Amino acid sequence: MRKSLPGIILFTILSVSLHAQQTEDKIYHYSSMDAMRNGVYTGDITVKELKQKGDFGLGTYNFLDGELIALDGNIYRIATNGSVELANEKRKVPFGSFTFFRKDKSLTLEQIKTVEDLLQKLPEILPSRNRFYAIKIEATFSSLTLGGAVKVDEEDTTGIAAFMKTRPLYKKQNIKGTLVGFYNPGYAGGLDLSPFHFHFLSEDKTAGGHLLDGTFSETKITVQLDEKNVYEIILPNTNDAGYQRTWTSSEAKAQY
Repeated sequence: MRKSLPGIILFTILSVSLHAQQTEDKIYHYSSMDAMRNGVYTGDITVKELKQKGDFGLGTYNFLDGELIALDGNIYRIATNGSVELANEKRKVPFGSFTFFRKDKSLTLEQIKTVEDLLQKLPEILPSRNRFYAIKIEATFSSLTLGGAVKVDEEDTTGIAAFMKTRPLYKKQNIKGTLVGFYNPGYAGGLDLSPFHFHFLSEDKTAGGHLLDGTFSETKITVQLDEKNVYEIILPNTNDAGYQRTWTSSEAKAQY
């Protein structure tokens, strides 16, 4: 019995550490949008590791090889052709935001007909426009336009704005699913899109992508908010040439 005690203690410490990591109310943000704007498309964190950082989130994969959506503990990849798959745990990610979603409050917006209406009205219901929020919205759309990503050459350093002009578009009709997103204050525009960054995953897990445009089937929308007071920024732990280059200034107003 005495010989097994250190093992028990070690197991307990690891369990407590993992539990603390999972329950800490924060956003884990990997790399930055400015890195993407300057053509940095590689990271060293894997899908398996990201599952320890959150059960809710969004991002992309190395070399823009698909859009990423994390929902209910699963991490999905939206391929260039629009198909959806559970991401291989060995895949690596160059950019993303993740958290353990724990709803603080639900609020209702009325007379919301389009995605544009939603993005205009959302700031009005936020408890503070200077804090970070994870946002979950379950909704049905009569029409929806989503954006995808196309894998780039490993040596390509073209900024992401240029690629988004020719990104694949997925147009859907009468589709139900979940918007997974974040509100980022203006001062965080170099880290992520501001004020909002949303991805969508259909209820049947057959469609998804970056939210671009759409019309809701119902004009009353329930918004689930999770306020976050800790924003942890982690940079790739590699000798990445992209981080050695001199970057241009942030395009904080840009939307992709």
